[in-house]
Amino acid sequence: MPEAADGAVVWITGLSGVGKSAVGAHLRDLYLAEFGVLPVVLDGDQLRRAYPQTLGYGERDRRLLAASYGRLAYSLAVQGHLVIVCTISLFHDVQAWNRHNIPSYREVLLLAPDSELTRRGGERTYLPSPLGEGVTAPEFPLAPDLTINNWGATSAAAAASLIFSHSETARG
Repeated sequence: MPEAADGAVVWITGLSGVGKSAVGAHLRDLYLAEFGVLPVVLDGDQLRRAYPQTLGYGERDRRLLAASYGRLAYSLAVQGHLVIVCTISLFHDVQAWNRHNIPSYREVLLLAPDSELTRRGGERTYLPSPLGEGVTAPEFPLAPDLTINNWGATSAAAAASLIFSHSETARG
């Protein structure tokens, strides 16, 4: 990963309850401790509160939000910020736009079994609901830079360390 002055984005994605926010917070702390850099963290739950309340959880609104998160991350990265994005955002067109347009973009997919996601209280966003929202299947990244099984022996801190190490190795 380039120096923070060059700008970069680490996009942590996965289903609800997989630990994106916790891993992102640990990754932020690693960059602060190792380089004195405080990354901008864009967390999906916090971002939703910042966007218009009229956007729901249907596919159209989720796709619109995911695309806007990518453009926000791009805007911050080109200004030299290190950005950590922690959102579900599982749409191939959004992932492709990010990879094509965002400088120094790294995509990380976190995985955990359904039983673990349920145990953690993850929202079952991709199961049919009585209102017909959330029926679409997730589009997991086709070629993430890193995939981490974030459960069992892998803690959020350990997952963040893997991302940090991978990012530094990729920087070469």
